Amino acid sequence: MQQMHKSSFYLANAAFWSQGGYGGLTDDEAMIGDDGCEDDGIEGLAFLDRYLAGEGERSPTKPLKMDHAVDAGAGVGRLTKWILLKRYNAVRLVEADGALSRRSRTYLGHKRADRCTFTIARLESLDAAAAWGKGGIAAGADLVWLQWTLQYLTDEDAVAALKSLSRCLTKDTGVMIVKENRPYGVARADRFQMDTPAVSGRYDITRTDDHHRLLFDLAGLVVDLREEGVETNSYALVVKPSVCG
Repeated sequence: MQQMHKSSFYLANAAFWSQGGYGGLTDDEAMIGDDGCEDDGIEGLAFLDRYLAGEGERSPTKPLKMDHAVDAGAGVGRLTKWILLKRYNAVRLVEADGALSRRSRTYLGHKRADRCTFTIARLESLDAAAAWGKGGIAAGADLVWLQWTLQYLTDEDAVAALKSLSRCLTKDTGVMIVKENRPYGVARADRFQMDTPAVSGRYDITRTDDHHRLLFDLAGLVVDLREEGVETNSYALVVKPSVCG
């Protein structure tokens, strides 16, 4: 069903973001729909720090590197500003909407932007390793961060994006962090939900934990650390050993 309506799915979502996203008075509010950006950044940074401190299940064969990160589905660079540049030396921001990508330079400011590379690309069709070349960040991204991004992709395209981005992770030590909404409150925890343009102006899939884990598995990734928030799940993912070898 998702694939049958794929074209209208993405056209509606592209229009949503080009017309200002969630609106509000600031770039942060336009990205997430409320004024909780700083709190979300604090939460995300704490999760990252716990993982970097060794709370994951695996035992890395090498120390975790903190040179290059990728902000996938970056919007104006909210997560780059609040999280990634606080821990990593350089960040590549990947965003499909050209206006948002250009806006990110102003949002970040000159000092932060000078540490960034800006790429306009759709995640579902991105061949990251081929597009970025073997000698740069694509050959060794120490971290790839996707937040509130997979929910705007169909299942098939979410798997394709995860596969493409995982190929850029530094061998043995690279990690991908995914944060997405989960069913909560009166919603059934065993069923996904979908917002539609008639209700919310966009298509937006809220997946269950099992649903996300299936997509991760199909992409060759395994959950190394998970944290359940009030409305979200955060995952630290690593490439399956069998895929590495």
